[in-house]
Amino acid sequence: MGDNYAKEFNSSGDNFGDEHLKKRNLSDSDSSKEIRKAVERCLLSSSSTLDVSRKNIKHLSEEIYRLPSIKYFHLEGNVISTIPEDLFQKLPRLVWLDLRYNKIKALPPGIGYHRQLKTLLLERNPIKELPTELGNLTSLTALNLRHCPLEFPPKDVIQKGLKSILCFLRDSGNEKLLCVQPAASEMPPVEKLNLSELLQSSLDLSEEWPNEEEELRFRRLKEEIMKDEKEEFLADEHVGAIHDVTEAGKNHREKERKNGSTRSQLVGAGH
Repeated sequence: MGDNYAKEFNSSGDNFGDEHLKKRNLSDSDSSKEIRKAVERCLLSSSSTLDVSRKNIKHLSEEIYRLPSIKYFHLEGNVISTIPEDLFQKLPRLVWLDLRYNKIKALPPGIGYHRQLKTLLLERNPIKELPTELGNLTSLTALNLRHCPLEFPPKDVIQKGLKSILCFLRDSGNEKLLCVQPAASEMPPVEKLNLSELLQSSLDLSEEWPNEEEELRFRRLKEEIMKDEKEEFLADEHVGAIHDVTEAGKNHREKERKNGSTRSQLVGAGH
């Protein structure tokens, strides 16, 4: 009986493993299929834009390398956790990469060898460290890091903006001790910097958009970011105001308590 039970248990374990492997392969197959369809559309239309947003893609297949001249790559709203090591070498003409709302934990060092990437959107990814090689990406004009739990660079560097971030990463990579960073007063917080840079990018890249649809898409994204940042700013102000009122109330009560205590002492002394 024990032997039969062990046989059945092992058999069920094998089946579980097979089922898990089958589901994973099916998922990988679905990802490849979605990417293949999008790549085929690009090849047929000679488009410089590859859009595989919100397709439940878990990994990037080598199909994308059939488009070495791609400029605009939309990957927002998937479940991608890793970026291929050679992505930035194989796609040397990228100027726009939207990776928002994925599960990316790290960027490959190869990003530092790119020479044309201008806009990198990383919002809502569980990324804790930016690679030091990113500091060598001198073409970058817009870096979106909203709601990323970054630990490196530290928060005070991030708050100084894009130039300070790139400078810090570059010096960290070169193991330098000193870096002439822009003064905090000259650089707005990174979120506001991102917004201003995106606004500027819309002018810089307007003549490069492959079609009106892409340009309209960019404008909508810009409006979305502006709206989100405005709401967050107002929410922060509201929280700050509540905090100030609370602190003022506490101080007032403390002052009243001290005054009351002083009056009691004076009355006592009078008696």
